[in-house]
Amino acid sequence: MTPQTESRPLLIWWICLGAIALIVLNALRTWPEVGRLLFLSDNDDLMRLVQVRDWLGGQDWFDTRQYRVLPPEGISMHWSRYVDAGIAAVLVPASWVLPMPQAELLTIVVWPSLLACLMVLLIGLGTNRLFGPLAALGALVVFLTWGKLRGEFTPPRIDHHNIQMLCTTAAFYLAVLPGRERLFGALAGLATALSLAVGLEMLPILALIPGYMALRHAFDQPGSDRWLLGYGIALAVGSPLLMAGQTAPAAWGVMYCDALAPPVLALAATGIVATLVPVLAGHALRGPVLRILTMVVLVALGLWLSSPLLSPCLGGPYANVPPEVRSLIESRMIEALSAFELIGVLPDMLGRSLLPPLVILLLALAAAVGLWSRLDGTQRSGLALAFLVALAGLAVALLQIRATTLMVPALPLLGGFLVHAFLQIPRTSGWRLPAVLALAAATPTAVEEGVSSVLGRAARTAPVTADVQPTPARSPATCRSAAAMDELASLPTSTLFSSLNLGTTILAYTPHAVAAAPYHRSPDAFWNGIAALESEADMRLALARSRADYLVLCPVDAAKPYAATLLGGALPDWLTDVTGDRQNLRVYEVDQAQLAKAGP
Repeated sequence: MTPQTESRPLLIWWICLGAIALIVLNALRTWPEVGRLLFLSDNDDLMRLVQVRDWLGGQDWFDTRQYRVLPPEGISMHWSRYVDAGIAAVLVPASWVLPMPQAELLTIVVWPSLLACLMVLLIGLGTNRLFGPLAALGALVVFLTWGKLRGEFTPPRIDHHNIQMLCTTAAFYLAVLPGRERLFGALAGLATALSLAVGLEMLPILALIPGYMALRHAFDQPGSDRWLLGYGIALAVGSPLLMAGQTAPAAWGVMYCDALAPPVLALAATGIVATLVPVLAGHALRGPVLRILTMVVLVALGLWLSSPLLSPCLGGPYANVPPEVRSLIESRMIEALSAFELIGVLPDMLGRSLLPPLVILLLALAAAVGLWSRLDGTQRSGLALAFLVALAGLAVALLQIRATTLMVPALPLLGGFLVHAFLQIPRTSGWRLPAVLALAAATPTAVEEGVSSVLGRAARTAPVTADVQPTPARSPATCRSAAAMDELASLPTSTLFSSLNLGTTILAYTPHAVAAAPYHRSPDAFWNGIAALESEADMRLALARSRADYLVLCPVDAAKPYAATLLGGALPDWLTDVTGDRQNLRVYEVDQAQLAKAGP
């Protein structure tokens, strides 16, 4: 515990309460417009709401299949019911006192706000233990002002990413805090197991944390052996139990590469054995070289023994996706693009995602060089892990921008360390004012606003070329709106064929089924929403395979070649315009008999 913590024991609680008050105020501010925000939210938020409704409506706990996408078979979903259960724990009591639509909106505000409050306590109390309450304040400023991080815990975000970030952040702080090592290790193991049960996006960091602790044990760092023992036992017990709790017994042996299944359990078992053997045989394995060599041999042996389970997953979560659909995912989904690809497409998004953590990381590295000899062992260990996590996350994010979330566990602590470093500067020093200015400039909000200002000015002064596309007459917001969904209500319950980003909105706000949704376990649903709108042949094939009754187009779909042809009025014999007086969407009835005559 730092001297600052000892002298001001209540200050950290006031700081955390202040941060929680800001979260509550943001929730209250969001409440009047949460319905509109949900329409414009991520596809995963809308699909998560549909999944919760289906489960509460009677769908089996183990059956996460979405039957209203490409009916009647539906599509397989790799999502966890544990998230549905958490959301339902808020929704069901709310429905006792409110009509269900209002109860859903309240839940969409409460759920991410509750997770944000838990993050505040983790970050605030954890950073306080290492660097004191003022450093904790700096860490919370990073959490509350970095759009990439704050946005995952703001209504209406109810998908699974925020829970994974929460669990991984918990495992991170439990690895760096001093004292009660066996308990902290066990809690970190359970947090890791829950994060893996929810999804695999944070897997690199979840593997890095125990790997770092194993290296600490190799060099006889105190407490690391007890931490690893608690962690290994908890992970060994928790992972298979959580898998069994959300997977039907008949599917326990299915080799899924995108969920907690035998391949991931094999990886976990390899890591547990490789890290625990040096601990249990510590008296025989003396010295870092022998311990590290033992771990390397055990990891290699474990990977070799489990290669029949792991080899099908070497291609990642898209290993079983056809190459043409994988190409669509990797080239058309913004979150799957690399930093180098985003430079020419969305430089503003790239800057706002990567520059805030990069600025904090570089400043923290510079501060650590100057202060390293003045830090105690616990502080050094915590900073070392934070730097490893941040650098690993940055490296992966350069390859795929959505991996910026891998930096989430470490970035607030690094921001808090910058405040701690500032406090070490004597008040009479001439460096104090430049340091204040550097701290202010390093806040994520300042960096993001700077990026927007510079890139916005560059965009306004850029010369217009022949390659610049005209602005669509209607925005996507016009199509993803209550008015647009009401226009579909007059249609008989049918299967609607639409673009990728409209499918989940139709699922959430109408009784219709859809033929397109952005989920990789259904290559057809993915391909339908992108490639089918680019040529007549592809559209014919997709409509025939999906047995869709209607084609629904948004005016912004004109960016896709064949959609532009249809919106221009050039209709084939197998489509009839039934838009009528609808103002937001264009609706075409599909004549499957004529479509069959048209041939493939």
